[in-house]
Amino acid sequence: MNSINTDPITMVVTAHPAAGNEKEWEQTLTSTIQESLKFPGHMGTTVLKQESRLKPTYQIVIRFDQLENLEAWKSSPEREHWVSRLHALEHVPPAIEHNVGLETWFEFTHHDEQHPSQHPPKYKMAIIVWIAVYMTVIPIVNLIRPVTSELHFLIGSAITTTITVPLMTWVMIPVLSWLLKSWLYPTKPIEA
Repeated sequence: MNSINTDPITMVVTAHPAAGNEKEWEQTLTSTIQESLKFPGHMGTTVLKQESRLKPTYQIVIRFDQLENLEAWKSSPEREHWVSRLHALEHVPPAIEHNVGLETWFEFTHHDEQHPSQHPPKYKMAIIVWIAVYMTVIPIVNLIRPVTSELHFLIGSAITTTITVPLMTWVMIPVLSWLLKSWLYPTKPIEA
């Protein structure tokens, strides 16, 4: 019997709208995202734009609570409709990758020829996550202790994690990944 993967999953799409189509492509992408928000398990979408005169690049980071819900969105007629409109405006077909576990926190680092689109070693990701936990949990716990000290332990913990997990996911991990990108993604020497 196959077990269903219930870990959060991220789909990262790297797209290149054709020259002159950027504005229409962005409007179509907005409509696509609005449609995806109606699907169960959608946890948010982030769009990152890398400015380039030659080939503007967009990274679309789509999070779902589990693979089953992501697959429901991917196989839906609604997505097929909007994605076909996006493809008609693109220079080349988009690159798509899926990540689970720690990798889902490391899509925000800029990738280029020197920093290929791959994840850093797990020990580096673990160190970044540890720093983020340390820098997020301790201050938050001390800050809200006066409010939560009279509450049941489980309720206080729920309040703490409700604040710290979004801070880690959308603030601390992206900032630390950007600040330490040369360590996470060391530039390989160019061979002669």
